[in-house]
Amino acid sequence: ADIHNSLNIVWPERPRTPEGWEQADRNRNPKCKYQRWVAREDGVAVGWASYGQGMDDYHPQRFYVHVEVRPEYQRRGIGSALYDHVMDGLQVFDPRVLRADAFTNLPQGFPYLQKRGFYEAFRETPVHLDITSFDPSPYAELEPNLRQQGILIKTLRQLESDPYRDRKIYDLYWEAVEDVPQEESRLERPSFEEWVKWGMNDPTILHDAYFVAVRGEKYLGLRELGKEPNGDALLGGLLGVRREERKRGIGLAMQLRGIAYAREHGYPVLKTCTAIQNAPMQALFNKLGYARDPEWLQCQKDIP
Repeated sequence: ADIHNSLNIVWPERPRTPEGWEQADRNRNPKCKYQRWVAREDGVAVGWASYGQGMDDYHPQRFYVHVEVRPEYQRRGIGSALYDHVMDGLQVFDPRVLRADAFTNLPQGFPYLQKRGFYEAFRETPVHLDITSFDPSPYAELEPNLRQQGILIKTLRQLESDPYRDRKIYDLYWEAVEDVPQEESRLERPSFEEWVKWGMNDPTILHDAYFVAVRGEKYLGLRELGKEPNGDALLGGLLGVRREERKRGIGLAMQLRGIAYAREHGYPVLKTCTAIQNAPMQALFNKLGYARDPEWLQCQKDIP
């Protein structure tokens, strides 16, 4: 807890909790390598660093690296020492690609990465919606119109009786991911069993706020929602609709369901993000009144 209390000072926009770390450690696929270091001074956590891999874009020689130092302890060599520990720990895996994040409101982050051979590979726009001021009345007829077409919006929990639910969502999820702008093609799709563990059983996912558009037995679209580690906001994940079902308002209807859920359960803010190249999603966020937050730079280092 003392580590998180210290480090949330560095990056308050992305709060971490001890429980969140413990859950991630328990649920991590064994083939995904991960290691974490913490720097302390006089018993106080002043920085931390890690390397890791994700199941959604797994490759044995691709790693995400992360370094954070409390502002009052920066420019004292702590970040460099942590980074060196990460690189030393990675050598046994012969890494070829490293990924790291930077944000435009933390101006020291990108120059720090540039000095170590990283470049900007991709950029996303985080956004947030003030639930308390959102007016849903202009969209009152949207769901009734979809119902006339046989399209219903259901939750993950409401679909529990469908024995093929998880398999259908897996297929729909990866079809949608193929159309999401990203820094490069994903190298390996996780197996169904692997995906269920992190894509459906993650404790941050809210089964009453994970929306699926259905027509009969067919799943047409999905909208992931989860809770922020400190519980203060809803976090939006993937929003996707099958190609042949687009331009009907299905994505908008699922967005509105998420906003309604947030209002009903006392969440004041809904946060999400999208690639700057994703014009349809940017337009949808603008239409609904989402406010833009500092841009997220996804940086990369190629190791020959």
